Parts: sequence; C-alpha cells; structure tokens
Amino acid sequence: MSRIPILFLAVFAAALMALLPACGKKGPPFLPEKKLLLRVDQVEGKWRDGRAFLEGYVGGGEEQISGVTGCRVYHAWYPADNPPCEGCPIEMSGFKEINEKIISGDRFSCDVPGVEKKGIWFFEVRLIGRSGAVGPPSDRIKLKIEN
Repeated sequence: MSRIPILFLAVFAAALMALLPACGKKGPPFLPEKKLLLRVDQVEGKWRDGRAFLEGYVGGGEEQISGVTGCRVYHAWYPADNPPCEGCPIEMSGFKEINEKIISGDRFSCDVPGVEKKGIWFFEVRLIGRSGAVGPPSDRIKLKIEN
C-alpha cells in the first residue's frame, strides 16, 4: 500500500519538473523576414528640369530584379554657405518612398520629388521588394543645387 503514494508522488514530481522549464511567455509564431540583396551601385545625381534625378546600376542578384516594387530615397539638406565638413557624419533627415518602375534591365533611375531648395543635398537609395523587404543602402551621394 505504501508503494502507491510514493509512485504517485514520483509521477507528480516528474510531470512538474517537465513543465517548469517550459513555463514563460512565448511569442506568436512568425515567418522569418525576407531579405532583399539588391543594391544600387555607382549612383549619380543630377539637377534636371527642377528636380533631382538619380541613376545607377543594380547589383546583388539578377533573379530578384523582377521583385522590386520601388525604392526609398533618404535625404539630407544643408545650406550652400554652411556645408558639413568633410568626414563629418551626415544624419539623413527624411525619406521619399517611390512606388513606380525604377529599374530597366540593370539600370536604376528615378526622379526625387520635393527636392526644390537651393543648397547641398545628400542622398542614399534602398530598393524595396514585393514583400516590403528593404535592400542595403547605396553609397551616399552629394548634389549641389545652385539655380
């Protein structure tokens, strides 16, 4: 008769020890975020017809080019008479999201709306994929607008 309470106590202790490590809040299940490996290289900026125009080449995975839905252009502005020093960090103050066809073959090109002030502008481009994934940033470019 004494074996039953000991057996019951052993089963209860084993169940308790099995459940204790599993306690704690678990996050909801999720799929890993898709990554976009495409990057805009050799970016150049021009002032054309009252708008900033950026162009370059797309590199990093030809099979992903068809999945690009647009780009995000980060920008910063400085007055022409007070530019940042060479090598000083430049904080991008905002971005424009462009959701239109920006790639033809391996060439990237887009007009950046809202760039109208005279001065010195800095830009970085990141491509956006169908799943909302954002690619790595391009090199930072500088565009001086004088007229």
